[in-house]
Amino acid sequence: MRTEPGVDGSDVSIDDDVAALTRRLVAIDATNPSLVAGGAGERELAEAVATWLGARGFEVGLVGADPMRPSILARRRGTGGGRSLLLAGHLDTVGGAGAGAGADVAAAMEPDRIVGRGAYDMAGGLAAAMIAAAGAPDDLAGDVVLAFASDEEFGSTGMEELLAVIDTGDPAIPPDHATRRPDGAIVLEPTDLEVTLAHRGFAWYRVEYEGLAAHGSQPELGVDAIDRALDGLVALRAFRAELDARTRHPLLGSGSVRVATIEGGTDAATVADRCVLVVERRTLPGEPDPGGELARVLAASGPARIVPLVARPGMEASADARIARAVAAAVEGVIGAPALLRGDPWWTDAGLIAEAGIPVVLVGPAGGGAHADLEWVSIASLQALTEVLGRVIRDVCAGASAI
Repeated sequence: MRTEPGVDGSDVSIDDDVAALTRRLVAIDATNPSLVAGGAGERELAEAVATWLGARGFEVGLVGADPMRPSILARRRGTGGGRSLLLAGHLDTVGGAGAGAGADVAAAMEPDRIVGRGAYDMAGGLAAAMIAAAGAPDDLAGDVVLAFASDEEFGSTGMEELLAVIDTGDPAIPPDHATRRPDGAIVLEPTDLEVTLAHRGFAWYRVEYEGLAAHGSQPELGVDAIDRALDGLVALRAFRAELDARTRHPLLGSGSVRVATIEGGTDAATVADRCVLVVERRTLPGEPDPGGELARVLAASGPARIVPLVARPGMEASADARIARAVAAAVEGVIGAPALLRGDPWWTDAGLIAEAGIPVVLVGPAGGGAHADLEWVSIASLQALTEVLGRVIRDVCAGASAI
């Protein structure tokens, strides 16, 4: 039996099954330092994954401006002329008591579970993709590309950097990193083996109201910024009702708007000269520019400065798209029942992949406790997911027609 150096320096079988590989990945702390001060970051996990893939013949590169927080771009090259498939996920976790623990604390009571921070979101999905891609037939025409991003849980800079490398044609990019734009993509977020065809986007804004300070005994001498902001809150409540009344998306329902934070005033005896709202807008695929809509809604509440903070697009794939049909057929073939097609209210890197013009859907393992201390993933679902991905790889990468 061939061996390779393990994460701890010992020799381990390179024929790891998906449960064993998931445990190895969960044992590495990849806490996002943008979320948790002093977080370990993705470097150690990226290097372990790169070593595993390199031992199996993948072309592997670490991508990213921050050397301590790289993303992985790996390719298993086909014989040529076939469709290429992108399997995408993220390396980072949100941190917490389970980070880096790697201990299957519930194994005695729940033998189907792997427990540990990141097991469900999303070390299990990464492991399934790695094993499925490594086990693909050697005679496939198309490439299998793995893009495992840093920083998905905060700013998604990793996926932005990966997509900038893929199919850019930039001569400054090392040839072993660049790859042809994939014909279709799967994002491996946990979906309980259901197929996500759409999810919402989001945008965050800071809304700043200015006033004029005055003594609280003479409020008529000032301009109350909090009172102006109150008009804005009323307008946002009406806008929420407007969103609810619009035609509903068949998978996502309606968009939403809410005030996340309010800050204003200095003390009880002073008219507030400033009040700041942070507003979150959850968008549907294809909705108008949320910033323009927000400006329209708040125009009646008086002068306000609207500062965009971050905005990410939603995504939507047709159930008839080649990649959607391939994934749904593979799920049905493995579980023995039609795949459940769904939409998700949260955002993922699939939004950036779709914006880059790559048809994309999501499928991942079953489990629970995402972003919680007791996080777990089902081993049986990981085994099923590995088979699903293997079938999709064979389906997509065997042919040469457009996806």
